[in-house]
Amino acid sequence: MKLILASQSPRRRELLKGMGYVFDVKPSDTQENFDGTLGLDKALMKVAREKAKQVFEQNPNDVVIAADTIVCADDKVFGKPTDKQEAFDTLKSFSGNWHQVKTGVVVMAKHYVIEHVETTDVCFKDLSDDQILAYVNQETCLDKAGSYGIQDTDFVSKVKGSYSNVIGLPIMVADKMLKFLQYDPDIQI
Repeated sequence: MKLILASQSPRRRELLKGMGYVFDVKPSDTQENFDGTLGLDKALMKVAREKAKQVFEQNPNDVVIAADTIVCADDKVFGKPTDKQEAFDTLKSFSGNWHQVKTGVVVMAKHYVIEHVETTDVCFKDLSDDQILAYVNQETCLDKAGSYGIQDTDFVSKVKGSYSNVIGLPIMVADKMLKFLQYDPDIQI
């Protein structure tokens, strides 16, 4: 029985590896259809569940962990930006303000579907247009929800909650979910 990470995110890979887990990577190719009519947590959980389910159906004797992260402020969801201008506008709106990072985590194994949404509050420093532009021009922001990676900027002044959640996987929660499975003698990862 193997542990499979259903994500192509190098950040999730690093976090899971840092927790001491040995795993295979098999990214899900499901469409990330975020249904805002469900409410943020339910919509996020649905996307993460669909990722996990698609990979689990192809690997029913293994344990699959999947996650999806969104950034939101004032009921607006900020996904990965479509271009530099959108990234700039997003970061400008976060300047001096609080926003939330939410990650839906799903673990699927024989007889189990364990789900959790972790929410972390993040406050940005007041940023100048030049600071934002210098970061946006690096283009690393284009593959990140909310247009930034906490690990590669100094924009954040305060974090309330899980720091690793802002990177893309709340490690304490993920570890508890995976350790829960160890109580089942049929599941050995």
